Amino acid sequence: IQQRQFNKASNSTYCIFMVNKPYAITCSVVAFYIPFLLMVLAYHRIYPRQHPPEPQQHPQEPRQHPQQHPPDQHSTHRMKTETKAAKTLCIIMGCFCLCWAPFFVTNIVDPFINYTVPGKLWTAFLWLGYINSGLNPFLYAFLNKAFRRAFLIILCCGDERYRRPSILGQTVPCSTTTINGSTHVLR
Repeated sequence: IQQRQFNKASNSTYCIFMVNKPYAITCSVVAFYIPFLLMVLAYHRIYPRQHPPEPQQHPQEPRQHPQQHPPDQHSTHRMKTETKAAKTLCIIMGCFCLCWAPFFVTNIVDPFINYTVPGKLWTAFLWLGYINSGLNPFLYAFLNKAFRRAFLIILCCGDERYRRPSILGQTVPCSTTTINGSTHVLR
């Protein structure tokens, strides 16, 4: 602590945040490791549903040839949608873990190695975690068409060319009504 506080290269107004071992473990477990574990468990439950295993036949049983029915369009579309959602979840979770894991591993390890992790490395790991928050809108926009459309509408100040075409063709004119003193838009 003395070395960090009175380092000639450091700024005298530099605030050093050093945590003790119980705080480092508790903070990291609550802020990262428990959410990480819950995400892995949730993904583990979601992922096998996307790829159901083939039914296994026992060698002594005669092989049955059930009548094959081609999958209907609805189930095929649903399977594609669920698979894409699972991939999206995996990418977002993977980015979260890759960005935040270095910081939270270092946060636990540093007190046990007498606070010898260099300050610049701390800063780099912290900013890597912050970058994850900045990455999320772009990941969602890249991976999800509806989010991408909404993102473009927001960025382009509601430009009509990014809006989804109406089923009715033309947009339905809006009218307003007043209910209990407040104005409501009706479509």
